[in-house]
Order: sequence, then C-alpha cells, then structure tokens
Amino acid sequence: MEHKFSWGIMGGGFISGQFAAALETMEDAEVGAVAFRSGKDCPIAAKRYYNSYEQLAKDPEIDAVYIGTIHPMHYENAELCLKMGKPVLCEKPVTMNRKELIKLTELAEEKETFFMEAVWTRFIPACSYIKEKIASGAFGKIRHMQISFGEKAGKEKERLFQARLGGGALLDIGVYGVNFAQWLLDEAPDYVGGWARKNKEGIDLTTFAQMQYPSGADVEITSSIEKKLSNTAYIITDKGEYVIPYFWCPDTLYCYELNGGFRTERLREKKVFPIRGNGYQYEAAAVQEAIVGKKKESAVMPWKDSLAVMQLLDDIRRKCGIVYPQDF
Repeated sequence: MEHKFSWGIMGGGFISGQFAAALETMEDAEVGAVAFRSGKDCPIAAKRYYNSYEQLAKDPEIDAVYIGTIHPMHYENAELCLKMGKPVLCEKPVTMNRKELIKLTELAEEKETFFMEAVWTRFIPACSYIKEKIASGAFGKIRHMQISFGEKAGKEKERLFQARLGGGALLDIGVYGVNFAQWLLDEAPDYVGGWARKNKEGIDLTTFAQMQYPSGADVEITSSIEKKLSNTAYIITDKGEYVIPYFWCPDTLYCYELNGGFRTERLREKKVFPIRGNGYQYEAAAVQEAIVGKKKESAVMPWKDSLAVMQLLDDIRRKCGIVYPQDF
C-alpha cells in the first residue's frame, strides 16, 4: 500500500475538525495524531492521541502539523514544531503581530522547514480563477474593492470577546478580507485608516478599515462579531464589476458590465465553481505537494504575503487602538 501523508493536528476544536474532515476525503492523506489539552473527548478520529503538543511535535511518523489552536497560541505552537524540524501549516492569523511572524520565518529558514499560513481561500477554485484573471489583466485594473464579513457571535464563542484569548472581529474574520485584497492587488497601501467599536476590554466588535494603494485602487473592509453583514466582496475595475458572495469560500462569481447610465440589466455572466467536500482539501493537497517537493514555502501563500498582511493588520489595529498582551 502506498504511504499516506500523515498529518498531526494541534487543537481539537471546530476548525481542526473541519481540516480533519477534509483529509478523510483524500486518498493520499490521513490524520496520524491529534494533540489537545481541553480534557474532553476529542471529536476527531485519529490513529493516536496526545495530551501535550510536545508529544505530537516529536512523533516521527507525522509528516506535517496543522495548527488549529486559538491564535494567541500560534507562535509558541509553530515555534515548537519548527524547532523539531516539523513542517507547519498554521491557521490564520498566523501570529498576533508581525514581530512574532518575523521570528517564525527566520526559524523556518534556519531549519529549512516548510511553514505556511493556512489561508484556504487562496486555494478555492473560484478564487484561483479570479486571481488568474486579475493578474493577467483580463478582468481589468482594480479601482475599488468593498469587502465585508460579519456574523453575530453566540455565547459558544465567548472567546471572541476576551483580549487574553485574542478576541475581536479584525483578527478572527477581518483577516480574510485583508488577505483577499492584498492577494489581488499585490502591493502595499500608502494610506491606512480605520475605526472600531470596542467592548470594555478593548476588543473590537466591529472594525472598518480603509486603504489606498499606489496603483490608484482603494479598499474598504468591514468585519463584525456583533452583527450580520453582506459577507460579499465587490470588485470594480476599469472593465467590469465582479460580485463574490461568501468570498472566503465562494462557489459563484457574478460578472457585470460597468454601470453606465444607471442600467439595471448588466449581468454578463454567472460562473459556478463546484467545491469538493468542505474545501479544505485543496489547501492540504497543495501543502503536501510542496513538502514532498522539498519546498520551504508555498508559491500561492508565501512568507512575504503573510508578512505584508500582518503588517497591515498591525497598522489597522494601531489606527483603531486595538491592543493585545503580545504587543508588549
């Protein structure tokens, strides 16, 4: 029997469960081990279970570790694995700030070990298509983007309202919009603005950010854990208007003609991109291919992109006065 790529998973929560479910649909991958510290029964099926992350990082049968813990733990979890020479796929935001990320990329370079931020959006078929069309110029030059991601968080997500647990709208879901915009524009903004409505702990409940870019594009990003938003990305170029519902994992793209004379019948094309399973397997497959190919980083989600996004998140937080213990 051909060797299956063996994944170790840190954390037994929802996102780890989603990643594990995707691996179950892949013929060449398996969940070799799961490490979790909750003290409860782990809902993820695996060959082995550990109650310490150190045990997982030392497991010689694990080919790569997926980190699905809460983001204040990402730095120490990734550092542990990289020091052991274990390839890492770490959930977003990959760290709490840019200075932490710099240390991890330096460590990955030193250890010559694969390291990537888990931005599954970049590997979803519809998003790959959009990126290709923007990069080639087929969709035109981006002039404006408006992106929102917001849902009212329930009591089961109490972590999102606590500073010590890395709560807040921007880092939890706003990162999707920031990453999406940076990926498509592929340049650093020359202006960043923003405001946030915060709770008594200083955690952002709703954050609005504005960026202006050297190319002339401008971007508006809204994220919220206190209200439902449109959860859609709107892209306006000099050739058309493009609407992407649920942009972080879309299966549909609406292409419109530019709005001249306030016409309403402008839909040029509706493209549907079926998603296999829950979508996480695209990212997992790409990581496996990179690791087998002895790569240290992904061409689709390279370190420089994670660093650029983390810099922008830091800038937005600075504008909004959003501070975490890790910043000191």
